[in-house]
Amino acid sequence: MTYSMNIIKFFGFVLLASLLIAGCSKDDNPTGPEAPSPPSFTISSLKVQLQGGVDGIQFFARPNIDLSLVRVNITNPLGNQQVFNAGGNVFLTDEVVALQDANTGYVRVSGTWNFRFVGNHEPTKESFDVTQTLSVSAKLIP
Repeated sequence: MTYSMNIIKFFGFVLLASLLIAGCSKDDNPTGPEAPSPPSFTISSLKVQLQGGVDGIQFFARPNIDLSLVRVNITNPLGNQQVFNAGGNVFLTDEVVALQDANTGYVRVSGTWNFRFVGNHEPTKESFDVTQTLSVSAKLIP
């Protein structure tokens, strides 16, 4: 009887250990993996001369991660909005992205400009929608 009790105890211990190991290895995160952090952009500007002699400005952004950029909504200090279509192009970390088509720019207005970047993380394709600002001064500092 002692021999059979030892066998029962042994199989009971094996069963209990199996259940504990299986229970501890289960993923207890029902929401799935965390979403990636939204990107940030370093925005810079360049004063340019537009057709007709009007003071203009061009904007450039550098993302802190690899991403594909769909569009940038640019709102000037007067509240006028223009949309730059980035076409879903992929940009690498710290790559300079022009926020206007070649040989174009925006009418230069001093104040706070708002930039709403819409796109996807690369390579996960998780979407992002980030707003940042840039202050533009009417006076050039030498």
